[in-house]
Amino acid sequence: MEIRNIDSSLNFKAGKVQVYSDFDGTYCPAKHSSLHIKGENMHMSEYCKKMDKFFESTNRDIRFHVTTGRTFGEFEAIFHLLKMRNFRLPLPESFISKNGSDEFIKNGSDINFYEKGIFPYKYAEPNLAKENAIKAITNWDGSKIKDFIRALADRYKLPIIEAYSENSVSDYGENSLFSDGKLNADEWQKLPSREGRIIEHNPPVADYVLGSRKDGNLKINLIFSPDYGYCSERNNIYDNFMKEVKEYLENNNIKYSMAWDVPSKYNHYRNHCNITPKINNSALTKLYDTKIALSEAIRNNDMVIVAGDGSNDFDMLNPLEYIEKKDWEKYKKNSQFKNFYDSDMRTKLKHIKEALDGYNEPLKKELENKGLIAQIKEMPLYSIIVDKNNSKLKQIKETFGRFGKIIEISNGDLDIGIKSAIKTHADSSVRFKKGMSEKFKKYILGVTKKKDNKTLIIVFGLIISCLAGGLVYKKYKTESRNESITT
Repeated sequence: MEIRNIDSSLNFKAGKVQVYSDFDGTYCPAKHSSLHIKGENMHMSEYCKKMDKFFESTNRDIRFHVTTGRTFGEFEAIFHLLKMRNFRLPLPESFISKNGSDEFIKNGSDINFYEKGIFPYKYAEPNLAKENAIKAITNWDGSKIKDFIRALADRYKLPIIEAYSENSVSDYGENSLFSDGKLNADEWQKLPSREGRIIEHNPPVADYVLGSRKDGNLKINLIFSPDYGYCSERNNIYDNFMKEVKEYLENNNIKYSMAWDVPSKYNHYRNHCNITPKINNSALTKLYDTKIALSEAIRNNDMVIVAGDGSNDFDMLNPLEYIEKKDWEKYKKNSQFKNFYDSDMRTKLKHIKEALDGYNEPLKKELENKGLIAQIKEMPLYSIIVDKNNSKLKQIKETFGRFGKIIEISNGDLDIGIKSAIKTHADSSVRFKKGMSEKFKKYILGVTKKKDNKTLIIVFGLIISCLAGGLVYKKYKTESRNESITT
């Protein structure tokens, strides 16, 4: 996926803004657990009214999307919880589930949801354009892959249990994988242990079952029995099962990433396998959608704002992630610091910060003279970070905040951050500012439409003509009257 360089010859008059915001702690400033408590979060009523007014005032000039770590079912559950508390948080134009997975486009109104309970997104109707675009570059067809896994599990006589969430039953009820009749959260306690650690054992103790979280078509999450890793009989079965999954992916030339979560108390001591499309040698993340949005913004003279507060937002918020490989290669050519360009993105960020802070003057001069810093400054991309003393995000802020590319906000001030980013960009980009609608300019910048000078000249001329004509007529009448009297 390529983000094209900014071309100074482009002059499309669009002036629109695409916003991609994290949900929990960024767009929704209330903790999920606290929303269950009556009397808590009373500030949410005013916040929801404020955001509703904000979007109403910027109608069609700002396109607002939520990109969340939540699954579809988790996202829907929290909006029903907000509805129950009568916190009418505006629903986004679209939301992207599970850190870059399927996008669901809004098809319905906020009124129908808050008054009739009709959720304006459908799990069975994701954005097919995104799925097809990813399929074209990776051969990934999530629906077919999942069908294969189900058929394979049936052949292994391995029951599959599917649900929207692996989180608590108290939050998600029957949508939790650990609700009644599904997986047992305490199953691991059956396993033999010594000094508080699970030990190898035979025969199997835990249930023979496979959990599958409903992450949409673009991601697969498999959850195994807590026996896996400790019981040779189960190890043999699950290893062979996963071997066949890999063979299917490879035989179909599917570019994929496979990662395992280490068993711990946080995942009920179960192995979790995460399978996603691999794009540019990396697993699918939130960054996929925002990079495409930036590419379109460059072409159309628009801008992109990304907002977040957590570690899963790091890549999306980091301006370095939006620089293409070919550009890195260009900057690397004839560089004195080739090791810098060959390092991973986080190491690059560390060294850039050090250079800009004055600890590596030669690297700083090279970054400035060869154009890397200029490219970052010119990108129509701004990152909003919610101040939560997150050390990783702080590194991004301290590195790029000096260029006005990072805006830090307090919890509940997302609208302020968005307005600040737009104003900053409008002040630095004449083309973007010219493309803004007059209503949008007035709301963001306080700018009113200038009166047409030509019109003023014409009106002024007519007034002068009328006055002059009046004087001539008055003089004529006076002279006529005097002439009559003389006669």
